[in-house]
Order: sequence, then structure tokens, then C-alpha cells
Amino acid sequence: MRLKHPFKYVLIIIIISISSISGFFVVFNKTFGLEPHFENLSVKEDTEYKFRLPGIVLSYINRLYVDPDRIDNVEMVKGALDWQERVIPEVLVDYSEEKKINTVTVDTVSKTFDLSEVHRSKDVFKVLQDALDFINKHREENASLTASDVEYTAINGMLTQLDPHSIILPPKQFTEFKIGTTGKFGGLGMVVGIRDGVLTVISPIEGTPAAVAGIKAGDKIVEIDGESTVDMDLTESVGKLRGDQGSTVTLSILKHKAVETKLFALKREIIVIPTVESASIEGGYGYVRIRNFQDDTSQRLNEQLKQLNKNNDKMKGLILDLRNNSGGLLDQAIKVSDKFLESGSIVVTVGPGGHPREVIDAKKTDTDEELYPIVVLVDAGSASGAEIVAGALKENNRAIIVGDRTFGKGSVQQLIELMDGSALKLTIAKYLTPLFTDIQSFGITPDIQLVPVTVEKDNINLFHGITAIREEDLKKHLDDHHKDAFPFATLKYFHEIKEKKEDAVAGKEAEVEPAEDEDPYKLPDFDKDFHIVFARKLLANTSTWKKEEGFLQNSLSVIDAISEEEEKKIAQALDSLSIDWSEGINEGASATNVTFLTNPINKRVKAGEKITLTVTIENTGDKPLYQLRGISSSKNGLYDKHEFIFGKIGKGSKKTYTKTIEIPKNSLDREDEITIKFEELNKNNPADLNLTVAIEALPQPLFAFSYQILDQATNSSGKNNGDGLINKGENINLLVMVKNMGNGISEKTVVTLRNLSDKEVFVEKGRVEIGQLNPGEIKEAELTFNVKETIASNEFNVDIIISDSIFGAFLSNTLKFSVVAGVPQKLTASSKLLKINKNHIPLYGGMSFDTPVLSMMNEGTILKSDVSNADWYRAELPNNRYGWVSAKDVTAVNNDAGKSSDELEMFIQRIPPTISLDGVPNILFGEEELSISALVKDDTHVKHAYVLINNDKIFFKSNKHVSPRQQSSLKIDTKHSLKEGPNVITIIARDDHDLVSIKSFVATKGITVAKGM
Repeated sequence: MRLKHPFKYVLIIIIISISSISGFFVVFNKTFGLEPHFENLSVKEDTEYKFRLPGIVLSYINRLYVDPDRIDNVEMVKGALDWQERVIPEVLVDYSEEKKINTVTVDTVSKTFDLSEVHRSKDVFKVLQDALDFINKHREENASLTASDVEYTAINGMLTQLDPHSIILPPKQFTEFKIGTTGKFGGLGMVVGIRDGVLTVISPIEGTPAAVAGIKAGDKIVEIDGESTVDMDLTESVGKLRGDQGSTVTLSILKHKAVETKLFALKREIIVIPTVESASIEGGYGYVRIRNFQDDTSQRLNEQLKQLNKNNDKMKGLILDLRNNSGGLLDQAIKVSDKFLESGSIVVTVGPGGHPREVIDAKKTDTDEELYPIVVLVDAGSASGAEIVAGALKENNRAIIVGDRTFGKGSVQQLIELMDGSALKLTIAKYLTPLFTDIQSFGITPDIQLVPVTVEKDNINLFHGITAIREEDLKKHLDDHHKDAFPFATLKYFHEIKEKKEDAVAGKEAEVEPAEDEDPYKLPDFDKDFHIVFARKLLANTSTWKKEEGFLQNSLSVIDAISEEEEKKIAQALDSLSIDWSEGINEGASATNVTFLTNPINKRVKAGEKITLTVTIENTGDKPLYQLRGISSSKNGLYDKHEFIFGKIGKGSKKTYTKTIEIPKNSLDREDEITIKFEELNKNNPADLNLTVAIEALPQPLFAFSYQILDQATNSSGKNNGDGLINKGENINLLVMVKNMGNGISEKTVVTLRNLSDKEVFVEKGRVEIGQLNPGEIKEAELTFNVKETIASNEFNVDIIISDSIFGAFLSNTLKFSVVAGVPQKLTASSKLLKINKNHIPLYGGMSFDTPVLSMMNEGTILKSDVSNADWYRAELPNNRYGWVSAKDVTAVNNDAGKSSDELEMFIQRIPPTISLDGVPNILFGEEELSISALVKDDTHVKHAYVLINNDKIFFKSNKHVSPRQQSSLKIDTKHSLKEGPNVITIIARDDHDLVSIKSFVATKGITVAKGM
């Protein structure tokens, strides 16, 4: 293999892959020649931060970026500042196109930046350094957002103006990224995930410490080294499971169906994530799946192929499965391609400005595979490295490509490690296939395209196949210059959707075993996977390995035979729905009458309900209509790409098709246009059908809560003393009382406790489902944690999260708890009746004025105490709970004449602000601007509010400088122009406890409909 490398400064490892929906083709490199003093930069106070990193990044962009014509310095400044709005609520950026001025406002302080003088990268750096310094010095203090976070955000905002794959990786993300490229790490060897809020084993990897110890899929990991996993997110959990080779980790695991946990002490080993798997297939064929391209992929492939040849006494053919292969290391993709090629180009790389051109050729070696036929399976998830392999084998006449068009990731990224531990991932080149085909944004077209067809009573998909996100769908993707490419053949196949089996025994609750289909390392079923069944038939039908010299042509007989079988299946399925899908010629006059009905009849549907669209077509012409169908298009994805299948309609006959669409309960107020375009086999197409449908949002829940520390129960160490305070060694019950302040029902309410700051605080029960919560209703959740005696800090933070999974409503709040220093105060038994001396006296949750208020009491209220000291009385409350009252506010009495503690009204401690729109928003209009008027109210202090239109902030206002009497409300009045089509309007308000409320609706301007089908 010959490798010509024009980029002399680039070194070491090239990577090609996609992460989620974005991809990268990367070169590792250390920072060279830029800001040598940066490495020795000491950590400074945030307000003195110098923001040097954008200058370094800009230098790399100028020297390396693939397409210099895409570098727009003004747009990069705008992008960097716009992203500040996303992470800092009080930042508002306004750009004047006429004056070329960017105005940055931080709360009430503004500064303008003249962008008319921004021509070069040094101008960008100067403006950004000045603007970021201004923002950083005037923004509100936030422990979770450092100056470096502000800097990384600005750089990513700047890079998004180039393409979707150029980003900066902060140090922590970069560390995880490096693990992903090697496929090796010190760990236990199991795939884990969060299931119902619990860290759960998805599958152990064969031969690893986890598998050897007997850990199974479905086991729940309760503790890692004595630390509760209840409040850990997945990233944190995985970080704790990993570690140095040879180190030991102790897991507390609840096995499937077990009542008690079991301890497992496991020694970490180097875990190699399997990227290549294989199996022999009946008939002397082999199957190989490559998940991605890591640094041992080619070696593993050699081992697997050797074993397959041994098992089959030399393979007669191979199925190479690259479906959902997101890419990886370029050198490994090249080596995999070279394994099956004796000559020819593998990949061509084009650098900045379209040159220089680097051609990587295959080379014949003694380790090359025999020349047997190969079928490569691909889909929309096949990207970068997978596309290089598919393209090389396709265009070198070596394999037939089967499946769907690939992702279309044809760009190359260089990964440059920066001195602060972060890394810049920058697009530096594009790659082409051996025949110089540019696949950027288009992908590899398969030789044989497979299109699944589904036929169900209310869900027919004959034409659109699988809808998938590809490179061309990403914002700011690199422009493509591909030639039109079409598959050699297209085959539709019937994809049967099996209904879920119900338990055979009436009334018996089926036992749920761990789901096997979640195992990412399980090979597909070779007898049921249509792609594999089809590929095996292609291999069995050919006597040559050369695609263009018989292999592809020989496939026609297989395609015809299978197509006939599948068409029969599809026709039978349609016939069961009384749809005649036969063909015929119509040479007579064509005329149709198209009508529609909706249910609800007024075309207004409430969220959570269903709307049915019934279309009736009458054939008023002289001849039958054949294979008549309609396909909907709409800006609202709920109504887009639905197929209305009518089939054959005889002369004078009518056919009706009904489509039922379920509207999610969390849908916003909106109104949308739907167009149904019709097509008939002989082009006798009825006119388009247009209708408008409105959705009425359901009332939303709004959560508020109070909390109390319960420390009455004595633990095994006898540390709990019942003073309502947190002492070292105590087992604490955190009582959270949740009230639904909104007008809508919360159907599935969950309360979660997350420890934010100290591993000496062990969460034992961190998630409680309290079920349905009606408007005005209050329910309790009791969460538990232990404060270890070894805790060094005198305070710690936790997060309380209240959420509704149906509406997506949630409330999150950070609570700061103090830990009593020294010996707790002694309490003595004191059974007394106490009378409140005056109105508005607080009943506290603990023996301190810093504990939360449980209730506000009026003069004459009678309490019964059981213990006291010189300053406090503990009062008995219902349900064996207690409150505390200051001794100064009560008088001992002999009778209980007065209001009893049983009648006390709960004081709601944390109430989020409410947002009320002035009048019903105009959700369908044609004016240039939308007026937004709303009033925000809070029980104490509205901190600020802002308005987003399609995630762009257009309004911000705070109560920072108003009088205390005015702080409980804030008025929003603003106007703003909207883009054509649907616009999501979001109003966000925050109070002095950092409680946030959100109100959203959709405004549609000058209705436009997605074109085409």
C-alpha cells in the first residue's frame, strides 16, 4: 500500500467516524509553534481570564481549513457571541445588518462592537477577546460556569459557522474521546445503561472480569466502591467503573429477582471492545460484522477471516456487514479495504482549496484474501470509514454493495491537542472514492437498494422506506459536488411488524426477563435478517467475484425471483385491507372527485387525543384508476410523509382511506397546513388536497415543593438525635412534599435526589415515583441518605428534581445543607402544651433558624412539645413527625383551647414563577412581526425573564435594579419578526431561588408547506 502525505505537519493517527449524527475524520497532533507561553499559564481568577484560546484556534483555521472560501470572519464573531446567549441567561446579543454593529448586553450593561472593520483573523480575535472579557466581568457569578467554559462555548459558536464537524473538545470530553479511538481501557467489561433510573447491566462482554464473575444482563449496580449509583449519571458511572489495570473495584449488585444485594470485588483488566465479529453461514460462506474502525480492527479482521477459512475449508464468499458502522481510524479503514484488493486506489484526499491531492493505493501482499465474491451491507448509519471501504470495494469492481444510501460523511478532521488539555477538531480535507466521486453530503449509492415495505391497518409505507438523518440534513454541512448516482436495481421487500405477545394465562402477570435485544454484541439472526438472507442468495447464484463481469448481472435473476415473492406478500397484505394493487393501462378520459373529512370535524384536536383524516376519491372518468396513492407533506412532522393508499378504483367507484394520527400530550398550541399529493400509475393524478389542522395544548402541571430533614429514626450506630439538623454519622430521611400548582395533571411524577458535592454523603434511596398529581394536590416522597462520620466539609449540596415524563415538565433546585460541627446540643424531655404568642410565627423543620419553614402560625395556635432546650421546643406533628419553634415565641399553657397543630397549613417553600400571556397568542398570522406580551409573577422575587424564538434569544429583562416592592412581578412586552412557517416561541422566567418556569407555543407565519414528496 502506498501512502503519499502532503500534510507534513500532520502526524500519527487519522480518524473517520460519526458521533450521534455528526462525523469526523481526524488527525491527532500536539500544538506546535503557537503561544508557547500558554503551557505555563497559571490558573487565575475568572475575572482576570485572558481568553487566548480563540487566537490559537483562528491560527489553525487560517492554515488548515479545507475550504478557505467558507471562512467568514464576521459570521464567526456573530456565531461566537450568539452562543454566549445559550449558556448565560443575562447575555443578549443584537446585530445590526445595516450598521454592521454587534451590541452585547449583560443584564443592563451594554457594549457595541464594530464588525465593519473585521477583515482578518486577528480582527476576529481582538473583538472576541474584548467581548468575552466584557461578558465575563459583568455576568452573574455561577460556580458551574467557569471562564474557560465561556471560552469553549465561544469557540464552538465560531466553529459552527464553518461546518457541523469542526468543534473544540474540553479536556474531559477529549479524554473520553481518546478512549473511544483506541477501544481499550482499564475496566470490567460490561455494557451499562440507565433503566428506570437505575444503573443496569445491558450485557457483559465474554471473557472479561464482569462475565467471569457471573454478572448478567439485567443486574442492577447499586454501589460502586461504597458510593451509591442512585444519583449518578451514565458518564460518571462509567468513569468510576473504569480505572487502572490491576486495580480493584467493589460493586454492590442486585441480581435479577433477588431480594438482597451481593458484593463483587473485581480486578480491572485492559478491556478490548470487540470491533470485528464473524460466523460461518451454511453453504461455505462467511459473515463478518465490523462495528467501527479502532486501532486493532485490521488485526482482528485477519484473525476472523483466518478462522472462517479454516471452518469452511476456504470460503466460497463473504458478507461484510458495515451497517451502523460510524467510522473510526482511517488507517484501519484503508487496511481493511487493502485486505480484499490487489491493486487500484482505495481513497483520494483533497486538501485546502481543492489541492494537493493524496492518492492511497492498494498493494498486493501474501496476506491478501482469495478472490471470492463479496457482498457489502450498508445503510444510512454507515459513515466515513465504512463509506471508504464500501466505495473502494465498489469502484474497484470487487464487491456488490447492498442496502441503503450511506450517511454521506466525506470530510477529514485534524485533531489538535491544545496546551490546556482541550483539543481542536478541525475539518482539513475531503476524501473521494477511487473514481474521484465526491460523496460529501450524498454518500455511497448501493448497487442494489433494499426498501422495506410495511402494511398495517393504519400504517402503510410503500414508498418512503426508512427515514434517516444524513449529512445533508446537518446545518452548515459542506457543499456536495456529487454526480447523480442511481442503484443498479431496487428491491422492495415486505417487512412484517410482529405484534407484542400477550400472556397466554388470563390474569397472570408475565415475568419480565432482561431484554436480549438490547445486547449490542449479539449477531443478527441469519434466517430472519432480510439483508443477510438476500446477500447469501446473491453469493450462491454467482460463479465469479468480479462485480462488473458477471456478479452484478447474475444478481438480476435473484432480484426478479425475490421481487416476485415480496410483491405477492405486499399484495396479499394490501388485499387483507381491501386494497387492490394490480396494474393496468388507462387510456380513457380521467376525472376524479376528492373529498375529505376530519374527526374532530372542526379540524381542531386536543393534545393527547387522536385526529383521523379520511380521504375519499370517486372515479368519475371512463376507465379504472390503478395504484392510486397520496402522500402528505407538512412542516409539522406529525403530519408529514403519511401514505394514503387507494389502489385500483373502478369506473364510477369510490375508495376511502383513513389515517389516524395520535397527538402527543406535550404538544404545543399550533396550526399547520397539510398537503396531500396524489399519483396514479398512468399519471392520471387527482389535484392536490390542502387542509389546515390546529392543535390545542393541554394545561401543564407546575411543580412547587417543601422539604424537611427527618432524623428521628435511630440507626445502628445510634447517631440520629431527632434535632432536625444534619449531624455526622446520621441516616437522614429527606421528606419532599410536592404540590402541583398548575392547571394540568402530572400523570407520572418522579422525585429524584442527586448528590452534587461530597462522596461522604451516600444516597441510599434517590428516586421515588409518586404517580399522578392533580392540580392543587400535594404528595410526599421520602428520600434517604447517610452522612458519613468521615465527612470533612461543614456543608454539602444536593439537587432535587421533580419531573413528569409525559409532559416533560420538571423543576430542579439545589439545596445547601449544613453539617453540625462539634457535639450536638443536648435535649431534655419536656411534655408541655405551648401557645403561640403572636401572628406569623414560623414553625421550623429543625432546631435552627436556618432550617426550612414548615408552616406560618397565628396567635393562639396550640402545640404539644416532647423535648426542648433553653432556646427551642420540639412540637409533635401528625404522622410521627416534628417541627421546632423558638422558645421566645411561645408560652406554656394548661389547656389546649385554640387551633391545633393538626390544622396547620403547610408552607410551600419553593414556588416557581408563573407566566401569563396577555390574551391568546396569534398562532397563525401573516404580519411581519409577532407581538409578545406576558406577565411573570413570583411569591417573592422574579430574578429575570427572557424570550426565545427558535432558540434565538430576542428579549431579556431583569429585576436587578427595581425596588423590593416591584420585584415580585416582571412585564414582558416585545415585538419580533419571524421566519416563514412554524416558529417556536419560548418564555423562560427565573426567581431568586433559581426556580425556572417555561411557557411555549408555536406561531406560524404565512403558512408554507414542505415541497415535494
